[in-house]
Amino acid sequence: MKKYFVALLLSVGFFQANAQQEASIFKQGVQGCYTDYYIEFHNRGASEPTDGEHIVVISVIHNNQSECYMGKATIKDGKLTNPVFVQKDDGSYSPLNRMFKALDPEWFEEQDMETINLISDGMSSIYLTQEQYRVRLFFPDLINKNSVVNKRAPSAKELLKEKN
Repeated sequence: MKKYFVALLLSVGFFQANAQQEASIFKQGVQGCYTDYYIEFHNRGASEPTDGEHIVVISVIHNNQSECYMGKATIKDGKLTNPVFVQKDDGSYSPLNRMFKALDPEWFEEQDMETINLISDGMSSIYLTQEQYRVRLFFPDLINKNSVVNKRAPSAKELLKEKN
């Protein structure tokens, strides 16, 4: 029972830390493509990733501005694996680590190695590079086709009028 409780607490901690990081990005007012992709993936949800190579959208955030690039990444056992590739204008691919030196070592030490490469709702975690760029991958082939946004309730007056 104790092990189950500890696992539950760790899971909650991971999701809270991830949610706090995402909330801070929105509070900063990030401009560009990131917000559009995040809202669509968050609202529509996504299927579980299958093993193999996937087309990805690489969102890079720096100084409250985001740019998005096409790329490809490989999933194995439900987790992102290295290397990730960014697509060039001529259709060729180059390793993403040519754009960024490495992940920020202090940030990396604080991460849970069991969950850092998981894909959730068709999105990777947000990674922080040494240059202080935030990078997230979106997997468009995993996104649900239909919106699964929660239906808003009508006003109380409208709803209760229908019942009486």
